[in-house]
Amino acid sequence: MKSNAMKSSIGWAWLHRLGSPKAFYRISARLLPWLSVAACVLLGIGMVWGLAFAPPDYQQGNSFRIIYIHVPAAMLAQSCYVMLAVCGVVGLVWKIKLADIALHCAAPIGAWMT
Repeated sequence: MKSNAMKSSIGWAWLHRLGSPKAFYRISARLLPWLSVAACVLLGIGMVWGLAFAPPDYQQGNSFRIIYIHVPAAMLAQSCYVMLAVCGVVGLVWKIKLADIALHCAAPIGAWMT
């Protein structure tokens, strides 16, 4: 019985290893430049495509284009609140320090985008 409990705890070792701030900063330092460039390119393409190339609505005209700003902002706010709940559970149950850091970072973003 003891060996089964030990096997299940070993299966979650990767979560604690990647959840440590040292490992996270090492991985994120390598990925940050690439993800920043991808985010800027995709945001630029999305803004131009949504605001310049989308045809006007037949009833509302160009005023409907606010959905290209409003809906992503609302989805970001909602996803930040879901992230708060998930990080809260992970921080309380598994005591992962990075979850507490993410919780503190997501709260102002969710409140600002609401």
